[in-house]
Amino acid sequence: MNFGVKRQYCWLITAVSLICLDTFLSPVKAEISKVKQEINKVSFNYEPLTNTWNYQDLQKKIEKEKTIELLIADFNLLNSSELVPDQTIKLDDRTEQYEILSSYILPKFKNPTAHTKQIANPNEIEKNIATKSVNSFDKKRQGNTDFLLADEPLPPSQQGLFWNPARPDSHAPIAVMGEHIHSEGEIMVSYRYMLMEMEGSLVGVDDISNEKILEQYPVTPTRMTMQMHMFGMMYGITNNLTLMAMLPYVVKDMDHITRMNTSFNTDSEGIGDIKVTGLYQVLNENRQRIHFNAGVSFPTGSIEARDRTPAGPDQLLPYPMQLGSGTLDLHPGITYLGQTDEWSWGSQIIGTLRLGTNSNSYKFGDQIMVTAWGARKWSDWASTSLRIKGKNWGNISGQDTRLNPNIVPTADPTRRGGTQIDIGFGLNLFVPEGDLRSGRLAIEFELPIYRALQGPQLETDWQLTAGLQFSF
Repeated sequence: MNFGVKRQYCWLITAVSLICLDTFLSPVKAEISKVKQEINKVSFNYEPLTNTWNYQDLQKKIEKEKTIELLIADFNLLNSSELVPDQTIKLDDRTEQYEILSSYILPKFKNPTAHTKQIANPNEIEKNIATKSVNSFDKKRQGNTDFLLADEPLPPSQQGLFWNPARPDSHAPIAVMGEHIHSEGEIMVSYRYMLMEMEGSLVGVDDISNEKILEQYPVTPTRMTMQMHMFGMMYGITNNLTLMAMLPYVVKDMDHITRMNTSFNTDSEGIGDIKVTGLYQVLNENRQRIHFNAGVSFPTGSIEARDRTPAGPDQLLPYPMQLGSGTLDLHPGITYLGQTDEWSWGSQIIGTLRLGTNSNSYKFGDQIMVTAWGARKWSDWASTSLRIKGKNWGNISGQDTRLNPNIVPTADPTRRGGTQIDIGFGLNLFVPEGDLRSGRLAIEFELPIYRALQGPQLETDWQLTAGLQFSF
């Protein structure tokens, strides 16, 4: 019985002691809680890093705060009694925590005086460090932008996570167009020169001689050369939407022979159909990209090209010698890109849909083009590529009644369709730094490996494309 009473007294004394201790420690606990709240305070509320533009903007702010702290730390050496940084926070811990949690912790300074507050003023700091920089990014690379341009290198922490645009192989082979997008506000201008050589004729997959063709037609083409000067511009409306415009200048030259063994030449030259395309990105992760292509070409190219022939001095030229389609054409498509440290690859499907007939009562056949490529980066400035391309196009619908389909195969609308598969070898050169930084020079040479033509129709022997691109 006495033991039970003593035990109750012990419990009572223990409870009273704990209450007194808690009351005594309450101010200390409140101070500790306040310090924790200050430490966990988030000064910049940014979303998690999902692209390179956010990263550069945030990194600049991190480095600016580091600069302020370093200057204040230097001031403390002279005025240690006035300002003491809180040593619980390390400068370099901030970046790691920032990348993982998307939070940024400002250090807490104790006992700041009016003089030190003035020193810590960001405006004053910027004036005092005009000649200093602790930014890990090269200012020359940043320019005056707040986002990462499409041809700017990725920061180290983002490499291996996002598509790296500052590589020679980040653009497709030069003959492929509309295969990449640009960041908001960025402009790219380009020039391409294309040369295509055609000689000899096919019916299906079989060669056919000029003599055999002349048994059916009084005239046959023997050779054709086509040159195209393509002027282009791309503009990043947003980080996911890019607008592209292409202006072609076309030069065509065709040799003929008649049953009487007379040779003659025709040519045409002028502006082709202007094309405008919107590129909308729907995927950009794990170093892969996907975007949709939505293009439209306008009938700015002539369908009234004329030249001297044996029939007269001002004769309407057949369909292949015209400079445009004469119709409003749609070009829907989709593009996929992938990348590793040394390799890149991609594929694209683009269609051509003719809307209505032109003013001469015909329309060219619809077309579909499928291409895939792989590229190897050999250095920061050079890469090579291998590409395969398949194309199918239909016959002409309707007929220009001024052309006689019984005179020459090129005037016969039922002999214009076909299928062709080409293989292309490319070289891409990229300028990573200097006055011409982000400039590109590229070349690609294509050879046919399969042709099936609804002929007799001239066959393509080879095609060469060379181009220059520059972003700013």
